[in-house]
Amino acid sequence: MTQSTTARAGRFHQGRLSGGRPQALDAWRVTTDDADVAARIAGLLGGEPQPNGGGSGGLAYEVLTSRESVRVLLEGPDAVAAHMVLWGSEGIVHECDGMEFLSPEEKRGQPCGCPPLLADRKLAARNGRGPMPSVDIAFQIAAEPKLGTFHFMTSSWQVAAQLSELMDALEQVGGPAVCDLAMELVVYTTKTGRGVCYRKPVVTVLGSPDSVTPEPPPTGEPTPAPAPPAPGHGTRPAFETTTPSTPDSSRLVSVDAILLRRAAQVLGTGDHQETVIAALSEIVAGPQQAAELARLREQFGRIAAIAEQALRGRDSIT
Repeated sequence: MTQSTTARAGRFHQGRLSGGRPQALDAWRVTTDDADVAARIAGLLGGEPQPNGGGSGGLAYEVLTSRESVRVLLEGPDAVAAHMVLWGSEGIVHECDGMEFLSPEEKRGQPCGCPPLLADRKLAARNGRGPMPSVDIAFQIAAEPKLGTFHFMTSSWQVAAQLSELMDALEQVGGPAVCDLAMELVVYTTKTGRGVCYRKPVVTVLGSPDSVTPEPPPTGEPTPAPAPPAPGHGTRPAFETTTPSTPDSSRLVSVDAILLRRAAQVLGTGDHQETVIAALSEIVAGPQQAAELARLREQFGRIAAIAEQALRGRDSIT
């Protein structure tokens, strides 16, 4: 898995350093050395350009965006570079592709000895005996590809576990692929009863540029029927549509039905009511609980009304 040598416009991050301590974020952070790129990112994704105080790679500017999902373009499977790395006090001591060494040079091409199962590799890495994933995803922002190539680098085991599916999906598109790069909210309770809430990176391949609806503009720009936001996140309401004074009911039903289906896939729910309840539960576990819960309750009323419209339309046809 290789990447082109196109100059990097910047990087996407899930966190930053604050007061010397790591800080997880609920929306993407973008760093760049180009002031014009920083200003354009802020215009596309929200936030304000500012000096990079988050300590990532020495890039001059950072933008703390308001978006946890961004529609991007990946130039096929070659846009993803992945390997396994174990660092020592003097640098890399083990680098492989899971089967053969990539470095040091004297071991290149020899069997690396890593376990075949991902769970065993994870355990070895946790005990300091094995390498961790190192995944680099190169992409352009779909709304403005001319900005250049951005990179997202992660050591997430969840991303590593999904690499095969991602590569297959990119291969099937057969060219540039439109994808959603998202920070998906994960909420669960441990065996000891402790609630855990974090965001995992997820890349969802949507299709070719000719077959995918363009990304909606940032929140706050009115539009009669934007595409639905990515599901499974707990920092914004489930809907961000602007309803006309005389709404087209068929259009509303279509947009919301798509959103509910996508939410159900992410949440693993079987019907609309269960999907809404699960989404509410995730919001309660996240930040800004009261405000977001109240806004979701308002949207629940819309879901009920839209479902009633859809059922009436079906009954009139049958």
